[in-house]
Amino acid sequence: MQIYAVIGYPLDYTLSPNIHNYVFRALGGVDAVYVPFRVSPVRLRSFVEFARDSLSGFNVTTPHKVAIVELIDDTVGPVRELGSVNTVVNRDGELLGYNTDYMAIKQALSDRGGYSGGDALIVGAGGVARAVALALRDLGCSKVYVMNRTAERGRELCSLINSWGVDCVVLDFQRNTSIKVQLLVNATPLGINGDFPIDPGNTGAGLVLDLAYKPGGVTGLIRLASERSIPYIDGLEILVRQAIEADKIWLGPFREPTWYDVLEKLRNGSI
Repeated sequence: MQIYAVIGYPLDYTLSPNIHNYVFRALGGVDAVYVPFRVSPVRLRSFVEFARDSLSGFNVTTPHKVAIVELIDDTVGPVRELGSVNTVVNRDGELLGYNTDYMAIKQALSDRGGYSGGDALIVGAGGVARAVALALRDLGCSKVYVMNRTAERGRELCSLINSWGVDCVVLDFQRNTSIKVQLLVNATPLGINGDFPIDPGNTGAGLVLDLAYKPGGVTGLIRLASERSIPYIDGLEILVRQAIEADKIWLGPFREPTWYDVLEKLRNGSI
């Protein structure tokens, strides 16, 4: 049996096992299971050595997406620019890192969101914010604003974005929201259990991307976008899209189930 996993901390709740185990069943003939592992930062190195011997692959979520890069053997594709990994595959003991967040975000913005390269505001500065920023660059964005609770991390992200040839400006958290942008992105847990601190209507955003998700409900940002009739892409869609891309890395290409089919089943509670 192949064993796959998701690691994070504290990892209080995750829908990833629902998604991946459904895909394994739907594909038929795949003898595999997907499980969650709560791994603290001080145990991350030990987990990687365990995974090398025991897992076929694993996903990486907060707070390990950047730290994991130094502990695996190699990275593939945009990870070399991002320095952030969310998917690892085990090839005969060699651990290779990918970033399917980047793939999912880029696909969603270009295929369904209608994003046309306008200015963007990213709230957050962690690993997934890096994936957002690189996707924006590759879709033609020339200016990004970054707002983060910890100003130093915001400056670090902006420095990376500037190195990619995109103009980046750090904003004080919850200030300077008079800026006008085409796209507002939430790359934090803000709004999962309360209000989102920025009204997308005040930014002039024509599209909202919220990478947070709230099982069985809507986040504060998605509620605001809906009330103001602003088109949005929610965190569940990105979660499913990136999961399907991870499964294709682990198992090889497949056409069905599609991300849309899996998302519909997740929304109606059938998986």
